Amino acid sequence: MVIEFFCGIGGVSEAIRQLNAERLDRSPISVSHAIDIDGQCAAVHEHNFDLHVERRTIESMNLREFAESGQDCSWWLSPPCQPYCRRGRKDPKSDRRCDAIRSIIGFLSSSERLPQSLLLENVPEFASSTDAVNLRQALHKRGFVTWGGELCPTQFGIPNLRRRYYLIARRDSKEIQPPVVRPRGVHWAYTVRDVLEPNPSPELLVDPAIVDAYANAMDIVRPADRSSRAACFGSGYGKSIVRSGSYVRDGDRVRRFSPLEVARLLGYSETFGFPEQVSTRRRWKMLGNSVSIVVVKRILATLI
Repeated sequence: MVIEFFCGIGGVSEAIRQLNAERLDRSPISVSHAIDIDGQCAAVHEHNFDLHVERRTIESMNLREFAESGQDCSWWLSPPCQPYCRRGRKDPKSDRRCDAIRSIIGFLSSSERLPQSLLLENVPEFASSTDAVNLRQALHKRGFVTWGGELCPTQFGIPNLRRRYYLIARRDSKEIQPPVVRPRGVHWAYTVRDVLEPNPSPELLVDPAIVDAYANAMDIVRPADRSSRAACFGSGYGKSIVRSGSYVRDGDRVRRFSPLEVARLLGYSETFGFPEQVSTRRRWKMLGNSVSIVVVKRILATLI
């Protein structure tokens, strides 16, 4: 059983849905609770998964109700990355968005009831933060065995950069084996061209004047190049011109990746979708704040 804290649009639920479909001979994994304060993200989650999202701040909750003592309960944490990332405030000490992870650290340090395992995903800069140090210390003091490291979808054959720090913690004495990555030089499992829509919307085209002005800074992918990969898509894609994601060379024009194409690169299945009223810009932002499904599946597999 998994509790999806900071659930967003449901990246962990999507990974679990795919894992269950791939492992029909084993007992399915279930998501018992999903929590997120963002109402629009919660609506997308509920649109795709048969689960009510609890719209509450983590720090306002009684976490004891989620710690199933003696049961195989796992907590997944994807706390806000903005306080730690290079483009954020870089001042997590005074950032209220860190209150949630700090309340979890406090709970882990003092509660008699604890989850069986804990999984965390965040930007690489989080790993060296005071919050990460305190979290690992709290886990070790309570008898958790941990593994932490950086992983990227490219290590699993996915042509999309998204380097993230992952932490696995388990309440037993067994050493945690990290996910096995592909050897360098192995071809992609699929190419960027494979995820592209046949008839992309004209609204995705970028003004040629902008392309000329930022030509040296934009990451432009040529689909005909089978070795090409897309850069990491951030929540600012569609708003920021550079360092927020890649663009596609489409004939003599350059365009943005559509939300569907970004979702495919992240590993979302074709059954995943957005309610019609969610704008393109908002879809980009939600996906930019989401997770790589392929890597999350490998992390979850370490528990099963």
